Amino acid sequence: MSPIGITLLMLAGLAGFAWLAWRKLALLTRLQPEVRWDHPGQRLRSVLVNGFLQRRMIRREPAAGVMHAVIFLGFMALLLRKLQLIVIGYHEPFTFPGLAGGAFAALKDAVELAVLAALAYAFLRRYVLRPRRLERNREALLVLVLITVIMFTDLAFDGFRFALLAGHDAGIAHERDFAFAGQAIAAQLAGWSPAALGAGYHASYWLQLITVFAFLVILPTGEHFHIATALPALFLRRGRPANEVPAVDLEKMMADDADPATLRVGARTVRDLSWKDGLDVFTCTECGRCKDACPTFLTGKPLSMKWVNDSLKHHLVEQRERLLAPWPPQAPAAAGQEGHGGSAAAPAAPAEDPLPALIGPVISEDALWACTTCGYCEAACPIELEHLPRLFKLRQQRVMMEGVFPHELKPVFEAWESQNNPWGLPQQQRADWARDLDVPRWTDAAQAADFDVLFYVGSATSYDPRGQKIARAFVQVLRATGTRFAILGEAESSTGECARRAGNEMLFQQLAGALVEKLNGLEVTRIVTCDPHAYNTLANEYPAFGGRWQVEHHTQFIARVLGEGRLQLARGARRVLFHDPCYLGRHNGEYEAPRRVIAALAADTPLEFELAGPKAMCCGAGGARMWLEETIGQRINVLRTEQALARQPAVIATACPYCAVMIGDGLKTLAREGEVRQLDIAELVAAALPDAGGHVPPAGPPAADSADPTREAAHA
Repeated sequence: MSPIGITLLMLAGLAGFAWLAWRKLALLTRLQPEVRWDHPGQRLRSVLVNGFLQRRMIRREPAAGVMHAVIFLGFMALLLRKLQLIVIGYHEPFTFPGLAGGAFAALKDAVELAVLAALAYAFLRRYVLRPRRLERNREALLVLVLITVIMFTDLAFDGFRFALLAGHDAGIAHERDFAFAGQAIAAQLAGWSPAALGAGYHASYWLQLITVFAFLVILPTGEHFHIATALPALFLRRGRPANEVPAVDLEKMMADDADPATLRVGARTVRDLSWKDGLDVFTCTECGRCKDACPTFLTGKPLSMKWVNDSLKHHLVEQRERLLAPWPPQAPAAAGQEGHGGSAAAPAAPAEDPLPALIGPVISEDALWACTTCGYCEAACPIELEHLPRLFKLRQQRVMMEGVFPHELKPVFEAWESQNNPWGLPQQQRADWARDLDVPRWTDAAQAADFDVLFYVGSATSYDPRGQKIARAFVQVLRATGTRFAILGEAESSTGECARRAGNEMLFQQLAGALVEKLNGLEVTRIVTCDPHAYNTLANEYPAFGGRWQVEHHTQFIARVLGEGRLQLARGARRVLFHDPCYLGRHNGEYEAPRRVIAALAADTPLEFELAGPKAMCCGAGGARMWLEETIGQRINVLRTEQALARQPAVIATACPYCAVMIGDGLKTLAREGEVRQLDIAELVAAALPDAGGHVPPAGPPAADSADPTREAAHA
């Protein structure tokens, strides 16, 4: 071997990797700061579980997950082997000593054979089975070939080494006794001449190490940079709900001394993203798992988070020189000097950022507004990359700073501002759904001891005719459990959840402040709601504004009282199929409570979607999409309804007023509302109460609800 050769090869490979990696990572230093060092124990656990053990990937796609885990762990295990090979370049007979060396040799062969089997499956899957989410990718082919070459040349090197040198060195002979694969190859080479063995020995050594260091240099240039950045990205993950919207400091934004050159609301250019956003787009493996249940991808919209990350990654590299230039530029010196008869120059207008806007050249307007914020992309990502915050920031910039957003949202924002609900209906009508139910009202803090829980109805359940039926059914359930409850009635206001996810953070914070003040003033401590969006906002987002309450979704409440024996249900419903709401399941981890309730009232085994639980597809209403028309591809709610009908249900059960509307509209579009019922779990439970006879209402045309012009326009 050649010490000079291995030294030069190492220096070239390491220098090439370091230079190319720094060209990317240096860009992160010019993005926005963000603290990511808290809770180190939890961060390390995520690195172990989802990094080294690949739990997320294996759970969601066992075969592909095991394949990837074998290749990844093989890489980790073989690092020690590469160190041995480097040392051999300086001292040819080097082996690890004693029993440790023998055990390592056996383990190394087992790992390499496992990696080759995994690579065979990878080739089969990518080029024969070809899942829809996998796109043509020359880099993926190159990397698979390089890894294959590394495995084969390493096994070949052992074979040639054992055949050539084992008879002359006790350490190598000892290693051969344990390296079963290398020993088998050496046996096949027994008849070769020393010259041929020497040529094979040197060729397999140098071909392997040249491939290893070439691979190292290639890593920073493409998607496989994640081999170096995935574990750091896991450690630096957010670790909070996927639907968390980046905060906007409105006081700072509105301050008289706010500097327009440094003020950032949302993100206009790539400079406005955080360094973690940049790390994530460089770390994206482009595996496409974010597509599997993405409602926009499955219905032909111009959005998948893989595409967004790819566009941002290339844009960062293209804008390298502009991004690394000092910003903001130094203000020019004043023209006049005090004491010399001059006057101070007027402050210069802030220079315009030379970086191009992201919306348009990098991410299309259609892609920005297609997202339903269902969170599947983040739940499916094997390395917990954070996709939604980038879109939230872009929406905030478009809405709050540029005033550019889909025209359908203008009347919705105005309705929130004037009537405190997106329907634009009078505040005095908020409790009309309960006019004949004699529901108690919580109007004074002195009543706090009189009620067990506040039923927060929410705008969708207060104003939409479909939602009103859900509210009325849940009142029956509350009364059947003996719960002392009340509503706010006309005093209730919107949580503003949709406004926030549509980018109107100012409107959201106004609504949030008013509602927090109202609830705290009434000394509310426990809340139950039928709306998962309200549940998520009250439980997870309002604490930042001073709201601290125990919040339950109505399915959690019903499951709890069933477990306490406070509710008895008749088993009458058949062929019930449950659709998971994104903001209950994926965003808050609640999958079991609705299923326990359905199991308690079903006369047969409840059905499941093919895309169910953590992989459930969105109905299409989230992220303010409830108010926007779908003009590209198939309508999301129709596809979800088709998925439901494929299971041949009698009832499609929901647990969200928005889902109820979307699935109900899907049944109408497909002309199946006369055969299949769409019912909220509250309605199923109300029908299963002993005095209701336990019979689910039969399928048939829905009652003639009063039409809601806002929703009808959105779903025309």
